[in-house]
Amino acid sequence: MKRSILISVFFLFASIFLCTDALADPKTQTLYQRLQPRSGTVDLLNDDGRYETSPSAAEVKRDRRAAERGDASAQFKMGLRYDLGIGVPQNYAKSVKWIRKAAEQDYASAQYNLGSMYFSGLGVSQDFVEAFQWFYKAAEQGNASALNNLGAMYGKGQGVPQNHSEAYIWLSIATMSGNKEAIRNRDFAASNLSPEELGLAQNRAKKLYQEIQQ
Repeated sequence: MKRSILISVFFLFASIFLCTDALADPKTQTLYQRLQPRSGTVDLLNDDGRYETSPSAAEVKRDRRAAERGDASAQFKMGLRYDLGIGVPQNYAKSVKWIRKAAEQDYASAQYNLGSMYFSGLGVSQDFVEAFQWFYKAAEQGNASALNNLGAMYGKGQGVPQNHSEAYIWLSIATMSGNKEAIRNRDFAASNLSPEELGLAQNRAKKLYQEIQQ
């Protein structure tokens, strides 16, 4: 008797969970993909195309001097060294220091990486608002990864009020800029828009893409 009661209770709860899942809005079962991580290792290539896995002390000193003189590319390179621990001990705080200097000189890759570090809380306190602002600066310069992350943050409402139209616009621009990772995010954003909203967002995306390209 007890066994039959337990079996009945099991199937009752199972049916409740199955029905709940079946009735759920399909849109709530899928979320924007996680943001793309930091990048820029290409900036650690030597003039001969060799990747700096173990640069000499002279090479590090050369780049540090250039960075201290205000060279944005060298500042970003030093930031990457400290981020990845290549040629220097890994230190996220020092990485942020150098990357910020390059970002403040409108170096798009540095702006993107600084946004990523604020988003992840590496070397700085996690701050989605700051992350969004730096992604936006890099996106305005056509950085495809920043465009994707900007759209995803609009979609998730991180650092900015949630707005699926804005998410679609920036993710579309990311897709047009060659970022294949943005396609799924863009399509999910589209699924949250009415036909009228989608049409307006598509027109806005095309216009902004042209402005960024110019």
